[in-house]
Amino acid sequence: MRPRNRFEREVAASNVKLSAISPKAVEWAVRNTVKHIAFRTSGHKCTCGDCGHKFDYKGKGRYIRCPQCRHKLEVTDTLARKRKESAYFSTIGRVDGFHVQRVFLLTAVTRKGRKLDTWQTEVCRLWLNTDGKAAVTSRARALGHYMDCFNWFSGIELRNMTNVHWVISDCFVYPHYSTTRELRRNGMRGRLPDCHPTRLAEALLTDCRIETMMKAKDFKAVAHFISHPFDLNRCWQPYKIAKRHRYEPEDYGLWCDTVSLIDKCGKDIHSVKYICPKDLKADHDRWLAKATRMEERRRDMERMVRAKRYEVDYYREKSCFFGIVLSDSDIEISVLDSIEAFRAEGEKMKHCVFECGYYAKSDSVILSAHDLSGKRIETVEFSIKQGKVIQSRGVCNSNTEFHDRIIKLVNDNAYRFLEAKPTS
Repeated sequence: MRPRNRFEREVAASNVKLSAISPKAVEWAVRNTVKHIAFRTSGHKCTCGDCGHKFDYKGKGRYIRCPQCRHKLEVTDTLARKRKESAYFSTIGRVDGFHVQRVFLLTAVTRKGRKLDTWQTEVCRLWLNTDGKAAVTSRARALGHYMDCFNWFSGIELRNMTNVHWVISDCFVYPHYSTTRELRRNGMRGRLPDCHPTRLAEALLTDCRIETMMKAKDFKAVAHFISHPFDLNRCWQPYKIAKRHRYEPEDYGLWCDTVSLIDKCGKDIHSVKYICPKDLKADHDRWLAKATRMEERRRDMERMVRAKRYEVDYYREKSCFFGIVLSDSDIEISVLDSIEAFRAEGEKMKHCVFECGYYAKSDSVILSAHDLSGKRIETVEFSIKQGKVIQSRGVCNSNTEFHDRIIKLVNDNAYRFLEAKPTS
């Protein structure tokens, strides 16, 4: 794509100046992003997948160190002789005053009796200037079933930014990085929070609240508010008060929902008495019950009229996802397709998906997971921007035995939501 303005011309000029990836970064990625296994047969004969060394192991532990290369291996009982795995990882650097995140696809092939064979291919580069403006240089996308289909013979050139680039760049990050002076000044130094690195850099350059949290080393809060900017706008003042009193929520998502419920009940969300509970989950459930009782005292029609103000916007933004149904042998997951469905989900699951107005979140798709008999199991929030599940809650916000399966099933089918979203 030809550059359309000065910013893109500068990105295109800097793109050709990047050198090859550091061998240390590749070594770190091989060590941390793919599985290292020991092939074990029924005779307790093990073969190291990294160096090919053979040894006996009759223990019951899941992990063991190879006596030859000393690498930590996951013991896998299998007769297979070959295993292939791929994972994305990225590095962060600076070029000509730009913050740049380089995304690589690492492929590892493990063959029984041979050394681990790995290679990496650069996929895309996310560029950010000092004003927080972003651009991408990438390989051309190819037509295919999967969202991350790329033409590996194409060059890394200026492209239009898509959800695919944001999704695949939310990956493992090499911890030894360099960045621009402005980002170092704003707190991006040392260990990074568990969130998208370019989203973090973008927020640090444009939002002083994220800068404040980064400099305070409150990485849990940064990771949550980067993914939930709506919560940051609503809970910034309560957050500052809680921090002054050294209160640390165990779950920022649950705490933000609790603050919202306190406000809905007409209480002061600037009062330490309310926003710093000793038992967060119990307090959340108590405020939810109170909010529900208050709402039930009003006429049902009144409540639905208030919620239906968002119905037109909800149908316009989310109707493209209504036909998506995900299922396996025990679980079926479908999109909540009406305001009434949100209300029923909140009442049956005893959580705040309706009370806190999740239908008004433009970036989220809310799904209901139930068994084959129709019994509800968990409510799932899927982020279109991030391309993954950001929370899944059972009855009273607890996790069920199907929690990990539900998240994996939705994440494995993330491409269906991204493909269904209309292009703007």
